[in-house]
Amino acid sequence: MTNIFDLPAVWRKALMPASFNGARFHCEANARESGRRIVEHQFPKKELPYAEDMGRAPREFTIRGYCIVFPYDSEYALYQRDYRRPRDELIKQLEAEGPGTLQLPTQPAQQVVCPRYRMSEEERFGGYCVFDMTFLEYGLDPQALAPTIATASAIAEASEALRAQVLRAMSAPQLPPTRAISA
Repeated sequence: MTNIFDLPAVWRKALMPASFNGARFHCEANARESGRRIVEHQFPKKELPYAEDMGRAPREFTIRGYCIVFPYDSEYALYQRDYRRPRDELIKQLEAEGPGTLQLPTQPAQQVVCPRYRMSEEERFGGYCVFDMTFLEYGLDPQALAPTIATASAIAEASEALRAQVLRAMSAPQLPPTRAISA
């Protein structure tokens, strides 16, 4: 009888190290929340409401990560005998202004911002700290869409010019078809 642990874990080969803007941490748990932005309209003297879909809701990531001492210093900042180095680097990145790249072990990298985090250390667990982090999807800056709007208006103008050209061609007087003279 085969059990689940005998099956090949293909997904384990694709695991990525957890990091935010290059500051690595161990990821204990992560959650991603989103959905649809729905506005429900209710009308007087009507039995049924109308639910209007306003698009996808922004993604929110909740992550529990940690930094811990490592038995020896390695070339990677996360694996050091002094856990304070990776802890301080992660704090620096979490408090930096602007968006950053969040890489979770099982998900593609995302552009996010960190509105809040909590770092906890307990003396009885010396050499270990826990981060509870919340990230919000960064999305697109509306001001960055200006070239797209200009492109859309250029397309509309070109379309209108083509339409005018077609209308002129269709309203031009038609010459009677000429007959070919046979010899």
